[in-house]
Amino acid sequence: MDFFDLQDAARRRTNILVVYYVLAVFAIAISVYLVLVAIFNRQSFGFYWDLRLFITVVLSTLAVVGVGTLIRGLQLKQGGQVVAEMLGGSLVDSSSKDISMKRLVNVVEEMALASGTPVPPVYILEDEAGINAFAAGFSTGDAVIGVTRGCLDNLNREQLQGVIAHEFSHIINGDMRLNIRLMSVLAGILSIATIGYILLRTAAFSSHRYRRRESRGGREALLFIMLGIALIVVGYVGVFFAKVIKSAVSRQREYLADASAVQFTRNPQGLAGALKVIGGLTSGSKMVSEHAEEASHLFFASGVKSLFSNIMSTHPNLTNRIKVLDPHFNGQFDEVQSTVKMVEEGASSSLVSGDVKLAIDSEIVVRSVGSPSSDHVHYASNILQNIPEDVIRAAHEPFSARSVIYCLLLDKNEVVRQRQLDYLKRHCDRGTYSETLNVAKTVELLATELRLPIVEIAISTLRQLSQDQYSAFREHINYMIEADSHINLFEYTLHHVVRRHLDYAFSDKNANVKSIRSLVTVRAECNVLLSALVQAGHSTESERPIVFQAGIENLFGDADSAQYVPEVSLAAVDEALDVLVAVLPKMKRSIVKACVACIVYDQYITVSEAELLRAVADSLGCPIPPIIATGSSL
Repeated sequence: MDFFDLQDAARRRTNILVVYYVLAVFAIAISVYLVLVAIFNRQSFGFYWDLRLFITVVLSTLAVVGVGTLIRGLQLKQGGQVVAEMLGGSLVDSSSKDISMKRLVNVVEEMALASGTPVPPVYILEDEAGINAFAAGFSTGDAVIGVTRGCLDNLNREQLQGVIAHEFSHIINGDMRLNIRLMSVLAGILSIATIGYILLRTAAFSSHRYRRRESRGGREALLFIMLGIALIVVGYVGVFFAKVIKSAVSRQREYLADASAVQFTRNPQGLAGALKVIGGLTSGSKMVSEHAEEASHLFFASGVKSLFSNIMSTHPNLTNRIKVLDPHFNGQFDEVQSTVKMVEEGASSSLVSGDVKLAIDSEIVVRSVGSPSSDHVHYASNILQNIPEDVIRAAHEPFSARSVIYCLLLDKNEVVRQRQLDYLKRHCDRGTYSETLNVAKTVELLATELRLPIVEIAISTLRQLSQDQYSAFREHINYMIEADSHINLFEYTLHHVVRRHLDYAFSDKNANVKSIRSLVTVRAECNVLLSALVQAGHSTESERPIVFQAGIENLFGDADSAQYVPEVSLAAVDEALDVLVAVLPKMKRSIVKACVACIVYDQYITVSEAELLRAVADSLGCPIPPIIATGSSL
């Protein structure tokens, strides 16, 4: 299956989860009804049926479970950050001098750049000695990576890369949204047991008052104790079956993520090695957080013990996972003796500068969506090692990351450039303006292909801004983009990246959107998007309608009803993308294919065109890895 098939499968699993959820709630409601009848209707024999009571119980159960699910859903609404902090994670300082932290950040950035996704914030779980990790969030826009201290202390770089690649597979394949919804569902079902505990404690307190005398109050307290115990049992039976559902949903996804990680790194020994270290470590992959149970399906390896591990484990057997990766594994785990040795990252060869044209196969580009390879990892590693140290340092700090973005937007025309700098001097604090001047000297000399990776690194850091700081930052970059009354390809690209990943993070937009099931209903939006790409990638006015028609044919099979839009504004493209992001995954394949057809109509692509194509596809939720051509990389 390719990326689009995997996204469809993730959507279907979500629908199946809803069905299971409804069945579980009704099963709980019936159980509660039977408990009430058994406790409060002792005069009748046989089965007692009361329609009014049954409806009341069903509605009450739905309300309790629904409210429990809703409350947990609202708590998790902010995305992966909430999950990471709930598990005891703290945000890793990307500019940390600690070698183990630098290695972790470097590996995460490498995987992000290779996969075509923005660099996610990284959290370290310092109190967890076991080897584990997780990815959490609703989308790439709010995803985070969490890693235990045990990972850093016991895994070498190759093994850590395998673990992180596994987690990025969950991000790319659309597993995160389902995983967070599972947490909400479990919390809702557990609400019944929680109410049972409340009744039990209340009744126990009441019975204490009446324990020395027979009274109606004492008998009522006893009934409520029985009801409380019964609800606890019913609640935990519901949780048991919910965990079985969770395990069934999760286990196969772990095998798929392992396979994707190996495809990603082309190194099965890295991932297999990490699993072998888990098997030989005393603490294994155990998680000690009080929330480990409800988040167990998020982890890289099994984080909690289960009495019914065969049916309730969220992960495949450790030995079985290793044997899939290493068929010669004998099942024996070597005891882990000490922590790994840390070494500094080495340097690599320099990149070729300039916005050169490269030959490219459009089919290869489409097939690469959501499917990064080891070539992309090597490319990303080379990119990271060629970004100047002072630029990386600045991109890792919220204060100076803004300056890096400003520098990337400084115009080559001296008049426009000075106008932009004057604006920043008036509207930014002295420190930001000074940092912009300092970094500008280095940024000006950067190879073209380093620009987008730097933006993707800075995105993670910029999420740490306050709402007011971000609003001012957004206003400043809008001015700098519009300073010359012309938007070039990189400015177009930067706008889409910031809008997709930062505007979302600083807004209250609901993550849920209604799916669009027919391309015909979004023909106008497709016309706008393809017209914009044609205008951005082809300067010859007479050629544009021809290229546009080629793109439309990839979508609808004919160009007769195509309506080329001569002048498309940035706002119009934004509106079109807001609609198109809701189409079903398989239809997105056609849209991405049409976008690629418009950009590479002449079978060549420049760095700037590749950046724009990747940014637009990312806005649709379709990450394209770096576009690599024979003999050179973009």
